[in-house]
Amino acid sequence: MEDEELASKLKALGHISRLQILSSLTEGEKYLSSIAKDVGISRALAKVHLIKLREAGLVETRVVTLEDEARALRYYKLREFHIEISPEELRRRREKDGL
Repeated sequence: MEDEELASKLKALGHISRLQILSSLTEGEKYLSSIAKDVGISRALAKVHLIKLREAGLVETRVVTLEDEARALRYYKLREFHIEISPEELRRRREKDGL
């Protein structure tokens, strides 16, 4: 993982509600309302946090179109990721960059 990608993921993880959203998604794919209810925040706020998590590559979405109701539902799913931060990993990154 490149430094910019790591920084983006860490920034996205730097909010308690986003960590709670990721925890909720460990149970599987969920709709926005279900996520908001699990975390105890409004749908609007959950959507803002989910956008940040999606931009960081931590969640993905699937849209289901309900033709009989002429609307679409967006479901969110946790993506696999692994982040390692340790003195050894930071040293390795520094050496890789020639610093």
